[in-house]
Amino acid sequence: MATQPPPASPAPMVPQQATPQKTGCLGRGCGFGCGGCLVALLLVVLLIVGGGYWFFVVQAAAPITAPATLVLINQPVKVNGNPGTPGQSLVANDEVATEATGHAAIDFPDGSLIRMAPDTDVKISGVLLQKNGNLQSAEVTQKVGRTFINVAHLATGATFKVDGHSISATVRGTQYEVLVRKNQTNLIKVFDGTVHVSGQTSVDVKANQEVDVDANGKVSTVRAIQRDPSDPFALMSQCAKAVSTGTTPGTLQVSGGDSISTGQTAEVDYNAPGGTLSVALCYPGSFMTLSVIDPNGTEHASRNGASPVEGNLSGPAGLYRAIVHAIDVAGGEAYAVAFATSAPCSSDSVDTGGAVRQTLSNSQIAKSISESGASGVTIYVDGTSATSARIVYYSNVGGVPISWTIDFYAATPNLGAVITQVTVRGINVTTQVVTNLSSFGGQSISSIPSGYIVDRVYSCAGANGDGMMVVEGHR
Repeated sequence: MATQPPPASPAPMVPQQATPQKTGCLGRGCGFGCGGCLVALLLVVLLIVGGGYWFFVVQAAAPITAPATLVLINQPVKVNGNPGTPGQSLVANDEVATEATGHAAIDFPDGSLIRMAPDTDVKISGVLLQKNGNLQSAEVTQKVGRTFINVAHLATGATFKVDGHSISATVRGTQYEVLVRKNQTNLIKVFDGTVHVSGQTSVDVKANQEVDVDANGKVSTVRAIQRDPSDPFALMSQCAKAVSTGTTPGTLQVSGGDSISTGQTAEVDYNAPGGTLSVALCYPGSFMTLSVIDPNGTEHASRNGASPVEGNLSGPAGLYRAIVHAIDVAGGEAYAVAFATSAPCSSDSVDTGGAVRQTLSNSQIAKSISESGASGVTIYVDGTSATSARIVYYSNVGGVPISWTIDFYAATPNLGAVITQVTVRGINVTTQVVTNLSSFGGQSISSIPSGYIVDRVYSCAGANGDGMMVVEGHR
């Protein structure tokens, strides 16, 4: 985020009404301007190609190995010593390192993520998915630096583990932070849920608590989280909670910033699909303020100095720019900004030429299949998730039952896709099919270009329980 002089005094934060531009889908001009068509095309490719491999029927082992994805926020970031690229697939033994000004995140197929501060080094030990698409296990080793881990709720028996120096932290759906210092001591802060920390002894650390672990694995007494002006991750958790009420969970975006001092400003951008926008600024002390510039260029200001600084706007779909002002911040402090909107779970799509929102609902799928004249085929969005979407396919054409399960998620800048289950005549052939489809036609099916930058993927239940996949992003 660039640092610049403070702008002129803005107008008060007040609502501005506008109507998003909508675009068609599924039979109404269907190019890559429609997320649903992208998914439908992928499913057709998988069906045709996979059909050629069904004779490889050998009982496949479960669970299924899956890739994670690199989200590149600021360079320099390296993967295995080479410059990282946005959307790069990460597998077991891959090592991600941020340098002095680098910021990155590692996204997992279920929507869990690890956000990396500068000067942080993380190595992936492995990622496994259950055959139904749920995360079975994920394990990483953090060699040095600071990470923020947001784990989606895990199914029974699943684990998510981060190994520091002489300790490990295991969770089942929570938000926490791991700091591995250069002297090989560790600090674990828990913002939500419970983390089981194991060193020479073991202890459960609950929300709003932290624990130190020395280089030999000796675990300290659990205490309340201590204030740290240089740590943006505790602020990110606070800000996410501040915008959660009355908004759609899948629309959440949280950004953390490095230290800014008196007289400096920093900008955080959000591409909104429409609806009421909620925004919050969180900081550890001193005095910061927030202003938001809407897509019409109007600036809305909130000058209250208590953290979190919050605002609500009703404006058009498009780019919203949050400007953080350091009014009285001697020595510099970190900050965080969170956005979310009340965009409903509906099949309305948006394409302003900037902000993009594309949908695929079960009712749309059923209609498309019916109009095509296909029989014996079922495709549907399964369940709801704030961080991913699961598509299930089943057919019994010619008396050969075939089923697929695919998880979609934001492999920014692309749409990520992971095949988690393939069965033919009731026999699991996932490993064989995934191996053969790992690079179809020279293009990886795990990272799919969509014609725009994918920011968020989620699934929700609309009117009358109509399951829906939503992809949000920007051009």
